[in-house]
Amino acid sequence: MTTQLTFNRLLSRMSSNKGYTIDQTILIVAIIAILITLVIVTVGWQLINRSSGTKVGAQLKQVEDANGQFFSTQHAWPQQALAAGNPTAPQMMNILVQDSVGTGLAYASNIDKTKLSNMLPGFKVSGGAVYHGFGSGTSGVITEQVNRMSATSTDYRIVVQFAGVPLAQALEADHSIDSEENAVTGRLTYGTAPCLNATYNGTIPTMTAGPTASIVNVCYSANQVQ
Repeated sequence: MTTQLTFNRLLSRMSSNKGYTIDQTILIVAIIAILITLVIVTVGWQLINRSSGTKVGAQLKQVEDANGQFFSTQHAWPQQALAAGNPTAPQMMNILVQDSVGTGLAYASNIDKTKLSNMLPGFKVSGGAVYHGFGSGTSGVITEQVNRMSATSTDYRIVVQFAGVPLAQALEADHSIDSEENAVTGRLTYGTAPCLNATYNGTIPTMTAGPTASIVNVCYSANQVQ
């Protein structure tokens, strides 16, 4: 009898060490979930806050890529696409989305209309304007034009302007693109005044002063053109 009791106790101990019960497993999973949540809140919160700024930089580069795609399919830059030449800053964006090139305007003879398409799917297009979506209301208009990068250089670039961008997002985009936060130097500049004057091959797109408000215009020196 004693031997049988001892054997039964041994079997009981062995069976108790076979693994976790369902309740224990649920408890462990719950603890792991709580720990993961704490990590996201304490470590990842800053990255979450930065996401809008990095999205601004990503959308600026999307516009740059769209200009490159237009050139690769048409062998012409957007400013060369109209028969009349010298499109305005809004028209250069309209050419990329194929919304409208303006009343009475026509494409140049070398443009293959069968290859025209919306190079910026997902961007809001309304009333002949293209919007980036980081501003409020109608403030978030995107324009672009060709500008000379210095008074003596032959470096001409398509400069993309995002109007009405929150300053915090401009700072994060600057850090992402230029690896620093400097409003008046680098490929990305920003300030209260616009950096584009809507004149073809116009003045150098340099911000002379940094931001003085919480809403700024962001300019990105994108594609180099000849």
